[in-house]
Amino acid sequence: MKAAVITVKIHLKAFLNFQYKHRLKFKTHEIQDLSARGKERFGRIIGSTETYTRCFRQLREDGLYTVEKLKSPNSNEAMWQVTEVKEVL
Repeated sequence: MKAAVITVKIHLKAFLNFQYKHRLKFKTHEIQDLSARGKERFGRIIGSTETYTRCFRQLREDGLYTVEKLKSPNSNEAMWQVTEVKEVL
């Protein structure tokens, strides 16, 4: 039997849906860290850190996820919170 195909978009949507369901805040590096986590979980690199960042931007621009950019205390890195999901994985 063939293994399920995992893509950056599917992996990222699962992450964002989890964040939304649990009302969690996350930083940009957590999106980028999905690249390494994908290698650990699936045994191969699904995409680069830049690919995950680009896909995150595209999901927001396409209106599939409404993500609020929050002020991040003591950091120059952006903090985010998913406020609406228009498409469920």
